[in-house]
Amino acid sequence: MKVHHPVRHRFQYLLEFKQTERKWHFPFLAALCIGSCLFIGYFMGKPGYGSLSSLGALVILYFTSAPITQRMVHLVVCAFGILFSFTLSSFFSFNVYAAACALGIIAFLAHFLASYFKMPPPGNFFFIMVAAMAGTFPFEPELIPVRIGLVAMGAILSCSLAFLYSVFVEKSKVVTVPRRTFNKRRYTKFVESTIIGFFMALTLVTGHLLTFNNTYWISIAAAAIVQGRNFEHVRQRNMHRIIGTFIGIGLVWLILLFNPDKITMIIIITVLQFIIELLVVRNYGLTVVFITPLTILLAETAAQVHHHVGHLMQARLLDTIIGSLIGLAAGYFLHHQRIINNLEKNIRFSYFQFKKLKK
Repeated sequence: MKVHHPVRHRFQYLLEFKQTERKWHFPFLAALCIGSCLFIGYFMGKPGYGSLSSLGALVILYFTSAPITQRMVHLVVCAFGILFSFTLSSFFSFNVYAAACALGIIAFLAHFLASYFKMPPPGNFFFIMVAAMAGTFPFEPELIPVRIGLVAMGAILSCSLAFLYSVFVEKSKVVTVPRRTFNKRRYTKFVESTIIGFFMALTLVTGHLLTFNNTYWISIAAAAIVQGRNFEHVRQRNMHRIIGTFIGIGLVWLILLFNPDKITMIIIITVLQFIIELLVVRNYGLTVVFITPLTILLAETAAQVHHHVGHLMQARLLDTIIGSLIGLAAGYFLHHQRIINNLEKNIRFSYFQFKKLKK
């Protein structure tokens, strides 16, 4: 007789490695795109510019296995999406509540369009991440065009390298297993997008009320959690995020213990990006272990002065826990069918009432 161990089964996914057909040279391409921006910024004497342009370079993570023409169109559209998210959020960063509203609208649009066009992972994530970061930058109107231009240059660099990679390396369409898709009712996408928009706005407001610095870390943690396919998957990602961050903070402490200079940190960031893209399709929890030092070192590279290691790691862990809990709450509403059905009914009723009034 076979005995089941529910506790062991529940935590087994933390160590599970999934099979993937992703080739090693794509993680190298992603690391090259991010690292190139940082190296260019460093050698120009503007490491902050390199960090900003690397946000636009993240568009390379939307690289698909489609034929080259479709692939490049998809990348260019995603580049415009990232640029739009960054621009809109930058103009509303003068006030935390205005920034929160802008982030909520961007999160709504990002999820709605990604869901409507069945965009594969990472889906809405990086549009929300870039918007959250832009919304927490100091509001300096004279610097907004410069920041937008730097993000645009990073996106152009990634698209150019992706084109060369497509022509000389990945010439043909890669055969992949088709992902299971579910046909949603007419208003489901709208309801889901509204829920995500509301909770993303809540992350910035929560960070402000708790007087945290770099509140975009709360938004990033929450956005990562809500990517789950169902509530159980959301819970798994929540556990992955918190445990992975805790271990990753130890790795950050070990790196910063040697007090590396900026060029060494850029090399470490490039290597970490390669490892992340190698692992992200295999084990999310292990990936988070490397995402944590990547994000902290990226912030340190852009900063003019080094922050106290203990304070930095404590703030990062606290931001992640709060963001993960907000993401878990959002996931509960997203995957609670009764709530979704009730919201859909209310929207349909309001829509028909509006049509009657117009007549």
